[in-house]
Amino acid sequence: MPGDDPLALGRAALERAAWDDARAHYEQASEAGGGAAWEGVSWAAWWQGDLDATFAAREAAFRAYRQAGDSCGAARMAMWLASDHFDFRGDDAVAGAWLRRAEDLVRDRPPCPEHGYNLLMAADLALFAHGDPATALAKAEEAIEVARVIGDVGVEVVGNAVLGSALVARGDVEAGLRRLDACAALAIAEDFDLIVAPGWALCHTVSVCTNVGDFGRAGQWCRALHTWSARWNGRHFFGICRTAYGDVLATRGDWGDAEEELSSALRDMSTTRPAMAASTAVRLGRLRASQGDRVGARELYESAVPLPGAVLALGELDTDAGDPSAGVDAADRVLRNAGEASLLDRFPALELKARASARAGDHDGATAGADELERDAARLGTPYMRGRGRFVRAEVLTAAGDHDGARRAAEDAADLFAACAAPYDAARSRLLLAEALQALGRADRAAAEARAARDMLARLRATRTDDAIPEELSPRETEILRLVAEGLGDPQIAARLFLSPHTVHRHVANIRAKLRTPSRAAAVAYATQRGLL
Repeated sequence: MPGDDPLALGRAALERAAWDDARAHYEQASEAGGGAAWEGVSWAAWWQGDLDATFAAREAAFRAYRQAGDSCGAARMAMWLASDHFDFRGDDAVAGAWLRRAEDLVRDRPPCPEHGYNLLMAADLALFAHGDPATALAKAEEAIEVARVIGDVGVEVVGNAVLGSALVARGDVEAGLRRLDACAALAIAEDFDLIVAPGWALCHTVSVCTNVGDFGRAGQWCRALHTWSARWNGRHFFGICRTAYGDVLATRGDWGDAEEELSSALRDMSTTRPAMAASTAVRLGRLRASQGDRVGARELYESAVPLPGAVLALGELDTDAGDPSAGVDAADRVLRNAGEASLLDRFPALELKARASARAGDHDGATAGADELERDAARLGTPYMRGRGRFVRAEVLTAAGDHDGARRAAEDAADLFAACAAPYDAARSRLLLAEALQALGRADRAAAEARAARDMLARLRATRTDDAIPEELSPRETEILRLVAEGLGDPQIAARLFLSPHTVHRHVANIRAKLRTPSRAAAVAYATQRGLL
C-alpha cells in the first residue's frame, strides 16, 4: 500500500519538518540501497545538524545514483557535498573538487536545476572563499539565465541573492541592495522544490545588509529569516540570523539583548555549523571589547583565527594597547589576501591600517589610508560606513596635529552615527571631538561634548562582563582619567599637569590595564559607571 511506502512517508515527514520521523522512514528505505533513500537520510540528518551522518548519507546517495546511471542525482549530491565541506568544515579545496565533479556530470546534459545550483555554489565559493566578486557575478548571472530557461524559481531567487551580494562586494551597493530586497521578498512568498532555497537567499540578504551598516533593512530581513527558520526548525539558519541580529543590537546600543543573541548563536553554530562559528565569535568579541572585557574579547578572537575579521580584531586590541605596529601588520596580512575588487573585505583592513599608522607616527601612510577608506565609504554609501570613514579621518588628523580638521571630521562622524542610531560610535566620536576642541582652546564646548559622551557611554552600561574587581587607581591616575573624561588629549594633559606626554601616555596605558578596558573611551565609561570620577 502507498501509505506503507517508507520513501513516501519520508517525503511527507520532510515536508512537515518532522526530521526524526523522516530519518527513520528513509533509513528503512535505504536498506534497498537506492539513491533517493540515501538522499532523504542526508537531508534529515542535515536539518538535525548530524554532520557525520550527513556526509555518509550524501556519499552513499552519490554512489547509488552513479551506479543507477542517474547523472543529475549524482551531480546534485556532489554539489551538496561541496556545500557541506565548505559550510561545516571550511574546506574550500575539498568543496571545489566535489563541485568540479558535479559540473562534469551534467556538462553535456540539457539545462536542469543541477546546472543552476552548481553555478550558484561556484559563485558562493568565489565570493566567500576567494574574495572574487567578479567571478561570483558572472556565475550568478549564468545561473539566473538557466533558471529562466527551465522555469525554476528556486534557482532564480538564490541567483539574485548571490548576484546582489556580488554587486555590493564590488561597490555597486544601491543596485545590490535592490536586488537583495526583491529576491528576499520572493523567498518568503513563494513555494520552492528545494526547501533550503529561501534560507540561502535570506542569509545573503541579512549578511550583506549588516555588513554595509544598513541596520534597519538588516533587522527587517532578520525577522523574516527568523520566521522561516522557526518554521523548519533550522537551528543553523537561526544561528546565522541571531549573529546578524546580535550585531545590529550591539551597534544600536542594546547590549543586553545583543549579548543574549550572540551567545546563543555561538552555541548553535558551534554545534551545527562549526566552520561558520568563527564569524559569530568575532562579533561577540567586539561586543566584549566595547564593554571593556579585553581578556574575553581576545579569547574569542583567538578562537576564530585565521578568519580575517579575527586577525583584524586582534590587531585593533594590540593597537589600542600601545602596539600600533601589530595593527599595521594585521591589516597588511588581510589586505594581501583580499581581492582588489572585494570592497567589503578590504574596508575594515584599510580602517585599521590608517588608525594604526597614525598612532605609529606614519602620517603619510595614515593620510593615504584615510583617503582610500573615505572613497570606499562613499561607494558603500550608508551613514554608518561614512561615519566610520570620518572617525578614522579625525584620528589621523589628531595625530598629525591638525585639530581644526579633526574637529570637523569628528563632528561629521558624530552626526552620521547619530543618524543611524549607533550610540557607542557616536560617543567615541564626541570624545574625539572634545579632544580637538580642547586643543583649539574651546574649553567650555569641549567639556560639554565630553560630558555628553560620558553620559551616553554610562547609559550603554559599558562595563566589564565578569565580577572581578579591578585594581585601584592611584590619585595621579584618577586625576589623569578625569582629564581624559573632559576630552583632553595626552599633550594637553601633559601641559596641564607639567608632565611629559610620554609619562601621560604611560599613565593612560596603566589606567586601561588596571580597569581592564580596551580603550580610553571604555575606561571613561567604566569609571563613570562605577563613580570613580
